[in-house]
Amino acid sequence: METTASKQNVDRLSQGAHQAVDRAAQAATSAADRMSEKYDELYSMSENYLETGREYVREHPVAAVGMALAAGWLLGMILRR
Repeated sequence: METTASKQNVDRLSQGAHQAVDRAAQAATSAADRMSEKYDELYSMSENYLETGREYVREHPVAAVGMALAAGWLLGMILRR
């Protein structure tokens, strides 16, 4: 009789642990899917910004060089201190 009760307890605990693992796996999969979607979205945005920058440099090469020189000078002043 005691063996049957022990077996039932073990089975109940095993089933509860299995359900908890399934819920954790489902939550991890859902989180991974959302992260993958966000990564794709951010990658697409970075590609758009990069292309916009390239277009600006093609259309305004002198202004782009001037901004690069100003940014380099400012960065040099900041890092020098």
